[in-house]
Amino acid sequence: MRRNLLKRYALSSLALLTLIGCAQKTVPVDNTPWSAFMYNDERTNASDDKLTLPLVMAWKNDISAFTFFKGYSKEQLASPVISNNSIYTGSTDENFYSFDLSTGSLKWKYGAEYPLEAPAAITEERVFFGSADGILRCVDKNEGKEIWRFQAKSEILSSPVVRDGNVYFSSSDDRFYALNAKTGEKVWNYSRTTFKLVTPRIYGSPAYSNGKIFNLFSDGSLVAFDGTSGKELWSRTVAGSFDSAQKARRTPLVADGIVYMLNGKNEIEALSAETGEVRNTINIIKAYDFILPDKRTIVIAGADQAVSLDRLNGSILWKKDLSRKPVSTVFAADGHLFVLSNYKKAFWGIDYFTKEYGYIEAISLKDGSSEWGEELKSSISSNGLTGESRMALLTDKGILKVYRTK
Repeated sequence: MRRNLLKRYALSSLALLTLIGCAQKTVPVDNTPWSAFMYNDERTNASDDKLTLPLVMAWKNDISAFTFFKGYSKEQLASPVISNNSIYTGSTDENFYSFDLSTGSLKWKYGAEYPLEAPAAITEERVFFGSADGILRCVDKNEGKEIWRFQAKSEILSSPVVRDGNVYFSSSDDRFYALNAKTGEKVWNYSRTTFKLVTPRIYGSPAYSNGKIFNLFSDGSLVAFDGTSGKELWSRTVAGSFDSAQKARRTPLVADGIVYMLNGKNEIEALSAETGEVRNTINIIKAYDFILPDKRTIVIAGADQAVSLDRLNGSILWKKDLSRKPVSTVFAADGHLFVLSNYKKAFWGIDYFTKEYGYIEAISLKDGSSEWGEELKSSISSNGLTGESRMALLTDKGILKVYRTK
């Protein structure tokens, strides 16, 4: 009997130690990358990356620019990207950075000598990004050493697409380029340049799907190209003017043979990727950003509200008044809609002491309920993202923040 009791005690102790050991184990990290602007070349802005709420700060780094003499805009628009436990981002401080995603330690820094205002694109071995001096650079992913550079005729505000051996990007003078990804040699280029006293700065990037490139130009035209030859396949005017106080998404989204694009009325137009024919127009609210989290749903972010619609029958699934407004951008991961918003706060009720702050709010894609939120001590203009079980964002004050599961 004593022997049996000792045996039972040993087994119970072993089971207890096993449970304690399991409890102390680190939660497995999902290795889903976010290696392109808005997640992928189709610019869907939605990932399956696993991210359990609530989130806590893992680390932060200051990569802000000193603006006293240079006069650059305070906005940081080079959204980070994530790949292989590294996070990459440019800054208006004229540098491009690679940090360890887990610890925040600097891996390498590349001096571009001009502000970087567009997200990079990452492949297995290389990083591609443009700068305000019109140079598109290709650098080594692991060490940051330059491999090649290409000089465009104007500043680069778009994030490149790297597909089929080519790098595709646009410059602010309404030119579009395809370069050989290995050598940087020009394959073809397209010009839609028209005489204007002032050309608006369009912070939009091309989207790619099934051998076609889709890009918005400053005359309000959405143009489809053949990726191999550069031949214009079709063109559709979607906006007459970009003069708007509220910024809106200017990057196409491609899904299931349809190109989704915001028009000049802040409506979402659904166009045939083959012909450019308008298949549907969604105008339930004045839209500034949107995502397609699944095959049937579209979630639209207005200035102060998010709405989920059934794309097949147009019925409203849920509505949500945002905690802060107006909205800046949205992105999605693992059943959560993340909304980045900016708002102004006047201290002591005096307008002179008004400051702008940011806010990030997580909303359930299932029912629109609030799941988590956090105040930011700065406004935010760039897109947020999740990758490898981390969430990251770059504020307008140049603070790169990385969050993890609590």
